[in-house]
Amino acid sequence: MMLLRMEMRRALHRRAVRVLILLGVAGCGMAGVVSWFGSKGKTLAELRLSDEGSPAVMTDWWLADTNEGFLAVAMFFLVLGGFLGGATVAGAEWRAGTVPTLLTWEPRRLRLHSARSASSGLLAFAISFGLQIVFLVSFLPSVFAHGTTEGVDRSFWIDLAVATARTSGLTAVAAVVAVALATAARNTAFAVIAVFAWMAVIENLIRGLMPSVAPWLWAENVGTVMTWGQLPDADFSRGPVLALATLTTYCATVVIAAAVSFQRRDVAAA
Repeated sequence: MMLLRMEMRRALHRRAVRVLILLGVAGCGMAGVVSWFGSKGKTLAELRLSDEGSPAVMTDWWLADTNEGFLAVAMFFLVLGGFLGGATVAGAEWRAGTVPTLLTWEPRRLRLHSARSASSGLLAFAISFGLQIVFLVSFLPSVFAHGTTEGVDRSFWIDLAVATARTSGLTAVAAVVAVALATAARNTAFAVIAVFAWMAVIENLIRGLMPSVAPWLWAENVGTVMTWGQLPDADFSRGPVLALATLTTYCATVVIAAAVSFQRRDVAAA
């Protein structure tokens, strides 16, 4: 536990992590301003009839029936931020050359790698959850001044909490995968470039050349878990439980491969 707490403190002292958090808070504030001016001067009927909904109508924050809502706006950015934060936490250690020094204090590499991965996942979950609360709170002025809380009940809050926790969980997974990739490559940039190339180029090629493999790709499974429902434009049937199991398997494979690499490779020559 002491090692875990130490790794969490070290991660929070990373300038890049702090910048990502500040960007998230700034984005939440911007969303609140846009919500205020977007709902100002409109009647409740106009807000309700909007094709995209309105954050001034609290029930539009998350629609459990369709697994959509304004909370979904934050999902992509949080997962991306979790990945960038995790890659920075691991990659910066190699860039600064502090890994050999750290290993003189804690020579058990697997224990160190596990603590760093766990600390990154826990921090990503907590930060994501907190930012989502700030994001939704930023809509409250427009709700109370221009909108309505009609229809908000216990079921709504439960569905909203589950969606928030699910997004935080995906953010944690992204951070852990990023730590693993940056540890294996000893570089932050490799982790970022590799994931971008895979998601934006390779998966699109696979999707076009071998459509039957599409259900097993990262993007499809992340999208299914994020919305916790069948993707509307997909040509295949994929349940959220199977998608979650698939992502868990992929994540475990990457983490184990990174742990083996970290255990066997010569750190002194890094």
